[in-house]
Amino acid sequence: MMKIKLFILLLIAFNSFVVKGQTLYRTTEGHIVMVAEIYDEQVIAESHQLLIQLDYDTKEISGKLNLKSLDVGNGFLSEQKSQLANDESIITFSGRIPVDDFISQPHSPISFNWPIKIITDEREFQVVMNATLKHFNGGESIACLLSATGDFSTKEVGLASFIPGVSEVLKVQFTQVILRKNTL
Repeated sequence: MMKIKLFILLLIAFNSFVVKGQTLYRTTEGHIVMVAEIYDEQVIAESHQLLIQLDYDTKEISGKLNLKSLDVGNGFLSEQKSQLANDESIITFSGRIPVDDFISQPHSPISFNWPIKIITDEREFQVVMNATLKHFNGGESIACLLSATGDFSTKEVGLASFIPGVSEVLKVQFTQVILRKNTL
């Protein structure tokens, strides 16, 4: 009789235990492109080391980029970049997806204005990017495709203070597959 009670108790305990699905997705080799003009000449900087993480519970997207990973194709800018201290070269950003139903399945791609906070060693500022989130059904490693574009003020970013002749606008864009996290 004791074994039956123990079995029933265990059965109730296991049935009430809720297994939570994976909610954290990321990419570690994201591609980002930044375009500005220096003395009316277009300069393109890009990196394949953009880290992006999407948390389905909080709808928070956060990311990090080491400026030293940027390929700028310009001798002066390469020199400036190499002189950055490690703590000065890291940019982090975060923003919440401002859509209530983006977790529902299935749904069409979602376009939204994405307010994000950007933090550098010396500055913190807000920008709004135009973003699109598209989910993929199936597959073991692909969760969604995040695309975003935005124009940043070079004064606010801090580029205008150490790059003479830089334009007032820095254009930023990325389109990145966000992968499922391997461990919970």
